[in-house]
Amino acid sequence: MKLNAKRIKRHMVRTYEFWQMNLRLLVIAEDQKKLLEDFSAKLPPSDSGYLAFSYLDRDLRIAFLGAADDENDEYEFFDTKEVVDIPASAVPNLLVRIVKLNDELAENAFIQQVQQEQANNVLAMSTLTIRALDSQRDPQLPFRLRALRIEDEARITELIELQTLRRSALEAAEEQAAAAARKDKKTKKKDRELAEETGEAATEDEAGPEEVYEDDSLLPEINIADELAKVLQELWVYDLTPANNGSWCAKLEADLSGSKFKAGDLVHVELRCVELDGEDLALVFVVPEAEVEDVKIEVSSYHATRLPWRKAYELECLTNHDFRETYYLGRNGEDSKLFNKIVADIRYGRLDPAMYLDLVQKDDVSLDFSRELYRCRHCGDLHVTRRLRLVTEESSMSEPYYCPRCGERSSQVKRVHIASLNCPKCHSPLDMKPEKVWYASDEEDDSILLED
Repeated sequence: MKLNAKRIKRHMVRTYEFWQMNLRLLVIAEDQKKLLEDFSAKLPPSDSGYLAFSYLDRDLRIAFLGAADDENDEYEFFDTKEVVDIPASAVPNLLVRIVKLNDELAENAFIQQVQQEQANNVLAMSTLTIRALDSQRDPQLPFRLRALRIEDEARITELIELQTLRRSALEAAEEQAAAAARKDKKTKKKDRELAEETGEAATEDEAGPEEVYEDDSLLPEINIADELAKVLQELWVYDLTPANNGSWCAKLEADLSGSKFKAGDLVHVELRCVELDGEDLALVFVVPEAEVEDVKIEVSSYHATRLPWRKAYELECLTNHDFRETYYLGRNGEDSKLFNKIVADIRYGRLDPAMYLDLVQKDDVSLDFSRELYRCRHCGDLHVTRRLRLVTEESSMSEPYYCPRCGERSSQVKRVHIASLNCPKCHSPLDMKPEKVWYASDEEDDSILLED
């Protein structure tokens, strides 16, 4: 079989972040077999290279699913039920070419199993999309996060205020010293000019510029870092998940000293965002005294001022007549069938993980949806899929769309641009027939009837 995918350069496994490799096919060329010698006894034989699949379990894994030829993009899945997988950290220098999943590749049984397992754990997967947390993650175990427990909030506030005062005093002292230096430089320049006019030698001021002293009350009598360490307990948590009312919760890796909480217990946590060197970072704080919120999801259908038009667009290629398709776009009124399908996808973890952050944490989420035409940015394939947007009072978030043929990102084709589309096969202009209105039958789930 032929890989229908965008061809990109090879890179070493260690150059990728975990989120860049999750649920990706890897083409491993024959010249990389020498880096797999430690696992050669377990790997199925291959006359060429390997087709592997990288995915996130507790750590990032690489499963060998078939043989692949990197030169002509031919591949074949192994005819075996047992799949050999290894930790990605075991082969950091392995050169791989990443291939995105498409509908054909996703039919593999092992890939479907991994996708289902991640869907079952979608709330924990959703927090893996928060890039501000990456600095707190265990490099080998992304679900594992470094956290802090505040034992004396008042003392921390006091230390922060002291640090702020010190920084302000230091900046003031530096400004005063710079002003004194400028004054001294200006004075010396005037002395030299006066000496040149009178013919006398300029005298150097041995005393130097005026000394500037800092406020003695702000001198570092205590080490703030040491004091913070006394009132902050460092620990590890895992499986961070969003919860209702904008809250978070996670599981403890070990018993929490001085409390009733044991390893594996669910505790309330807070994420506090800070900016360091222009980069946004999120710190994780365990708050065992606070109650863990529920994770219920409630959604409603978005009431748009005007529903998308129910139009059927028939497109045909007149150049070689090898392309003719009809696309049914829009929404049939409230469209309870499509709404119920989306609700089922939410329940079974089939949406993009990032969307679950808003779905769980906000209580005013409504679903704006319709059938729309999309065009692949890579191969030009045209396909109809649902357009789904989460709408709240503060913001909206759209579902990402991927080409079923090659796996690359797709963009929505606006209605006014449909008439100017080119054939995805020969790239000649398409002929658009007169538009028709369609409606869905109540008797059958997916039947489309055209109105005259």
